Amino acid sequence: MKIGVYGGSFNPCHLMHKKLVLELLNKQYFDRIVIIPTGNFYKKSNLLKGEERIKMLEIMFEDNPRVIISDYEFKNNLICTYRSLDYLQNMYKGDELYFILGSDNLKQFHTWKRYEYILDNYNLLVINRIGINIDKEIELYSKYKGKLLCVNLDLDATSSSYIRDAFKEGNDLLAKNYLDTRVYDYIIKNGFYHEGYKPKQIIKPMSDEEFLKEYNSDMYEKMSITTDITLFSVSDISKDNYRALNKKAFSVLLVKRTTPPFMGKWCLPGGFLSLDETLLDCAKRVLFTETNLDDIYLEQIYTFSDIDRDIRGRVLSCSYLGLVDKNKVLDRLGENAKFFNISIEEDLENIKINFSNEEEAFEAIVSKTIDQFGIYNYKIIKNEYLAFDNLQVIVRSIKRLQNKIDYTDIVFHMMPEEFSLKELQLVYEAILDKKLLDAAFRRTIKDKVIETEKIRKDGGHRPSKLYKYKGGYHD
Repeated sequence: MKIGVYGGSFNPCHLMHKKLVLELLNKQYFDRIVIIPTGNFYKKSNLLKGEERIKMLEIMFEDNPRVIISDYEFKNNLICTYRSLDYLQNMYKGDELYFILGSDNLKQFHTWKRYEYILDNYNLLVINRIGINIDKEIELYSKYKGKLLCVNLDLDATSSSYIRDAFKEGNDLLAKNYLDTRVYDYIIKNGFYHEGYKPKQIIKPMSDEEFLKEYNSDMYEKMSITTDITLFSVSDISKDNYRALNKKAFSVLLVKRTTPPFMGKWCLPGGFLSLDETLLDCAKRVLFTETNLDDIYLEQIYTFSDIDRDIRGRVLSCSYLGLVDKNKVLDRLGENAKFFNISIEEDLENIKINFSNEEEAFEAIVSKTIDQFGIYNYKIIKNEYLAFDNLQVIVRSIKRLQNKIDYTDIVFHMMPEEFSLKELQLVYEAILDKKLLDAAFRRTIKDKVIETEKIRKDGGHRPSKLYKYKGGYHD
């Protein structure tokens, strides 16, 4: 069976909507047409409530059993064509779906969310409009798997906005010319679109117990939530000679995936939130389960909510920043968990991160842009070894850590209980990826450390006084 899918705000629905639907059915383009009004879009202040727009469509097509009105987008507050098509395809398994749109919309189709997915998985029926040439678009979109059918219908350019303006200006009879009589009567009865109209607030008094008896969570879409942990450490690099102080390596803990998706790739420790735990409890559980580490400093830093970030479905991730002295945990690591040293190369447009350990090395690149509010956004340019959007998580975590060590004492979670000032400075330099002036650094941290009576004698260089963190993380 061939099913047409006709989307729009239908604010209000009018006779040209009706004529388009009936002509497509009468000319046997489709066996059925599903009309799917958009949700209550927050950017459209003049958009009538979804219940009312659906009611008007039901009135206009009440004598047409082959026309189906869907409340899917309204109930889920969606304006997302590909998800609506997926929903309908799941409902009409085995049937052939065509999304109906005008040639003016086809000109802008490349701006729609996941438009290539739609072209590969569904079909388009385009209503030709006078004066709009779509030859270029037809040629461009013909490479996709879905069919693209163009039809000519005898339709005028009636718009819902023209009808709304007529009502607002008090010209009801002009608006009536473009509306189904029953829809017009319904609008007049309720005062829709007229000057001073305000939606009625229908409040049904009830107790929480009564509300819960009527409440059905299955009416709403569900999403999953995960926690991802970026665990950083700073450790020594072998000396070039016995007189040189060790350089410090900045490192991150990764886990090799042993199951799909992304089987065999590296990822951050992460997992799904259970119904009986908090986000922090989930992060601690996941970290222990995947790496065998516990009692680690963790701080929630960012929520990742890109629509397509996980191929398994709609997944929102709360990321945690973790800090540890790697030397204290290496003997406890799980067999699939490895620390990778990371070095950063950054210019005005891109950030390249090099990952390496004794067994493996690879690089990944993100581009960076800044919005009008001064917020940086990152887009993956090159990534062959990291699963999901973990590269973006790592980049944001690095940037957050670099910012926080300037105004917090967070770095001391990476330090042993006693350390020299030079060792501490090398840790700062490894994280910030730049050389610091000795005198300036010591002025910065002098109020954060306490001098001990101990001195470390190490190889061929002068003995160093040892210090402790004033806040006492190790107490």
